[in-house]
Amino acid sequence: MSPRDLSRPDFGITFLAMKTFPSFYRLPVAQFPWSSLITSLILLAASTSCSPRPEESRTEPFGVFLGLETAKLWHEVEARYGRPLRTERPSELETNAEAVVTDDGTPVIRIRESVAPTEVRIAHELLHLQMVSEGFVYSIEPRFSSASVTAENLALFRRTAEVVHNGVLHWMFYPKLRSMGMNPSEEFGGQLAETFFVKASAADAMTEQDLALNFFKASLEIDDPEIPERLAAHYLANGWQRSLDTGRAMAESVTNSRPDSPQRELDVFLACMNRLFKETAAFSVLGQRTQPRGAIQVLTVTVSVGRKR
Repeated sequence: MSPRDLSRPDFGITFLAMKTFPSFYRLPVAQFPWSSLITSLILLAASTSCSPRPEESRTEPFGVFLGLETAKLWHEVEARYGRPLRTERPSELETNAEAVVTDDGTPVIRIRESVAPTEVRIAHELLHLQMVSEGFVYSIEPRFSSASVTAENLALFRRTAEVVHNGVLHWMFYPKLRSMGMNPSEEFGGQLAETFFVKASAADAMTEQDLALNFFKASLEIDDPEIPERLAAHYLANGWQRSLDTGRAMAESVTNSRPDSPQRELDVFLACMNRLFKETAAFSVLGQRTQPRGAIQVLTVTVSVGRKR
């Protein structure tokens, strides 16, 4: 998962309580005045934790022996942040793992207590932390038109934006994980296969946007080209042409633009969001700011969410 704080708006809105799901998510019902209902069963995750329990080991974090390249990456992240990397095992976490940066600049990796820690999970979160320290976007905040400011819409933006943003980031650093001998998409690939090919009825409940997001993720994150091809055939057989076209266009925005800098990362993110909601909403950058956290600066971007004209 990417670092948290995807939307920390200034509207004084009270967020609805969010349930934890094992693998998939259904987005909260959103009554956009300018869009149709969206619910989501997307393979993503992220949330805050409650009273996490710290782990103390540095040579074997979470009790996992790190290979040479992962151990090197661990020390590089600590050097960048100028602080020991903290690990936590919260009992409540909607995602399997996440990376955060505390206000004092401490890098933290959290793995849910019920999930087995693995080297690929640790390396994945280390790369997220590394990218944050290099100036890539840490937090994306929405600014809605006044008529659209609801707790449901804010939660909807957070979840959708996280899937899209993670897709861009994962396309950038998954090759590194694969070069280290790891398969970062193994878990997602298994969930995808079960949902669309084993228990296909689960996919029938998805909206057009849900289906588009899953194809987007599959195209960017799974290394085996046969899987997206098989998924595309499944979409066509079920009459999901529009979702297929949207998800494919979003993925091509990433692969054709080949983002390699914070600005290009943001440009591609916006292109994907505008393609996903092309008939209902328009997204643009309202402002950017950096905030010192210890030895690094974290980048927060405010995105305007407006009615499609």
